[in-house]
Amino acid sequence: MSAAPRLTTPPPHGRRGPLVALYALIGALVFISFLVATFPYSVTLSSLLAPCRIRVRYASQRMSPPFGARLDDVTLISTAGGAPRVVLTSPSVVLTPTIASLLLGRPGIRVRADLFGGRVRVTIRRAARATDFAFDANTIQLAAIHGLPLYGAELAGDVSTAGHATLAGPELTGANGRATLAGDHITVSIASGMPPIRIGVLSGALELAGGVLKLIDIETHGTDLNLKADGEIQLGPTPDESQLDVTLYLEPTQSGRDHFGFFLHMLPHPPANGAPYTIGGTLAAPTFN
Repeated sequence: MSAAPRLTTPPPHGRRGPLVALYALIGALVFISFLVATFPYSVTLSSLLAPCRIRVRYASQRMSPPFGARLDDVTLISTAGGAPRVVLTSPSVVLTPTIASLLLGRPGIRVRADLFGGRVRVTIRRAARATDFAFDANTIQLAAIHGLPLYGAELAGDVSTAGHATLAGPELTGANGRATLAGDHITVSIASGMPPIRIGVLSGALELAGGVLKLIDIETHGTDLNLKADGEIQLGPTPDESQLDVTLYLEPTQSGRDHFGFFLHMLPHPPANGAPYTIGGTLAAPTFN
């Protein structure tokens, strides 16, 4: 006598909902994992930077769990204005696609990089005929940035910034953007063998529009010197040709007067009674009155 077949009782209707949701979640995760694994990271980054005439060169690419890719020994090269020149280098850059890039096909990528001793994060998106950048950078070491137009002086300290910019091409004269600045332990070394001037904490903002870079409430408060700067820089065809129109207020502390009185006497007039200084000319040949 054969056994009667066993009947499988379907799960109650109330238990089907969680199972369906679980299967849907697993399917969505598999789908997203497939999209992330096959996403053309370096190609997308190169495509987004191409209107700015910037090429990306790197030594190797590997996956960066849970989602993304890591590029090693990365160099950004500008091809604008003649011979190629290196813009930035980083030992490691992590790329992750934006949601709109994965699901809607709108080019976009998030970049995380080690740069100038700090950490930089940038989200790059295509916007019509321009490229949008949203960025923040933490504890950038000023001493690690080479090529600043300081005419023999040296900067040190930490600076952080956050903001956005829109570039329609390789020229900054056609760019728009805004960034806030915050710094700490800022010092300036004027000459070899002299102690650095401690200007301390930095705050303020920069705004770029129509080829003009505006300095907005740039202030420092330090052990040796308090400083405030307002004004603008008219960007030129090259950085050295940029025109300066900046008002500068200097307030040395007693410590600053004791240690740097010799330099203070070299100024066009004593830094007293709130009288400002004006900086004109170009970055290559500034004037100080």
